[in-house]
Amino acid sequence: MNRIGLLGGTFDPVHNGHLQLSQVVLDSVGLERILFIPAAHPPHKDEFQVSDSCHRLAMLRLALADRDALAISDIEMGRRGMSYTIDTLEELERAGLPLTHCHFIIGSDAIAEIETWYRWQKLLISINFIVAVRPGFSVKEIKQLLGRKGFRQQRYDAHDRWTHQQGRNEIIFLADEMADISSTDIRSRISGGRTWQHLVPGAVADYIKAKRLYISTK
Repeated sequence: MNRIGLLGGTFDPVHNGHLQLSQVVLDSVGLERILFIPAAHPPHKDEFQVSDSCHRLAMLRLALADRDALAISDIEMGRRGMSYTIDTLEELERAGLPLTHCHFIIGSDAIAEIETWYRWQKLLISINFIVAVRPGFSVKEIKQLLGRKGFRQQRYDAHDRWTHQQGRNEIIFLADEMADISSTDIRSRISGGRTWQHLVPGAVADYIKAKRLYISTK
C-alpha cells in the first residue's frame, strides 16, 4: 500500500504555497501521492463567503493538471452540513483507504487550534500528521500539548518526529522553509487592486481573471 498524503482546505484559491508544500512532502517525507480534499462547508471559515465549489475544483484541476503525484478528491462536496475532518477520514477508511498509510498535512497555525476541532482527540490519534511550520511560528505550545496527549519526541533524518506512546501514529514537523503565502492575502490583494498573479499558477490566474473572482463589490 502506497503512503498517501491528505491535504484539506478551501483552496480559495489554490496557490503556489500549496504546490511547494506538496513537493516538499513528496521529496522529503517519502510519500508517493497527495490527495487534495477541498471542503464544501469548512467550520473554521466563517469570516468570508467561500467561493462556489465549481470554481475551487476548476482551479485545483488547472493547478494539478501536469502533476502526476497530485490528485483531487471531491468526497466532501456532496456532504451536507459542515466538512469535519474526522468524518472525512472515517469515510475514506470505510471506502478502503487505511489511515495507517496516510499522513494528514496541516499548517502549524491550524494544529495550534486543534482543540477547537470537532472530535479533536479522536482525530489526533486516528492518523499520522505532517505539520508545515510557517516562518516565524513557534511550535512550543503545540509540542507541550502533544506531550500531554501521550506523544513523545523522536528524531529521524532532518525532521522532528513525535510518536504516540501506544505506537499508533506519528506527527512530523517539517524542517523545510515554507513560502508564506495565504489564500486570504491573495483575495485581499485582488479586491484591493494589488499585485497577486505571481502567487498562483498561471492557469489559475487566468481563470480568476476570466471569472472575475474576488473582485470587491463595495
